[in-house]
Amino acid sequence: MKKILFFFILVSAFSAEAQYMNGRGNGQRQQRQRQMTQTPQKAAEPNFKVEEYIGLVFYDLKKTLKKTGVKKSTREGKEFSKLLISYNKSIRDMARINSFLIKSTKIMIENFQKKSMKSGDFSGQPKVLKKMNENLKPISSFLKDEDLKLSIKLKALLSIKQYKNWVKYNKKLKKIIPEQ
Repeated sequence: MKKILFFFILVSAFSAEAQYMNGRGNGQRQQRQRQMTQTPQKAAEPNFKVEEYIGLVFYDLKKTLKKTGVKKSTREGKEFSKLLISYNKSIRDMARINSFLIKSTKIMIENFQKKSMKSGDFSGQPKVLKKMNENLKPISSFLKDEDLKLSIKLKALLSIKQYKNWVKYNKKLKKIIPEQ
């Protein structure tokens, strides 16, 4: 009986050692080989989101109704839907009219970022930012006015809880709601 018990303990010890070595020893060797064969990563291409920067948001009607807690079948829901549809229409028209300005600003910023990343010289950044802000100022002022109009109408239409949900939803969209 003692021989069988001794044999069982000996086999268990060897199998535990073999599992430990397989997990540790070979794993570390394989990991080192993988690290050596990996190619260095390239820096990501600049992707400046002008629409996000100026706060250009188009609301999805179904998602917005759901997030604010407004039911579409009610009077409030119908009025809310009309307000969002007219807001989206005016914003789309403005974006279509100023699409060339938005694209050129995006290209200008991305080109500056590419050149700066290659050369390491960011000294022209204030000048580029000033030009970008001058280009986008009329668009951002129009958006601010439209957002203020929408905010006033929604504050009168929605309950306090629904309006708080509206503000919370806009924060997730990185959109700032102007106060009166």
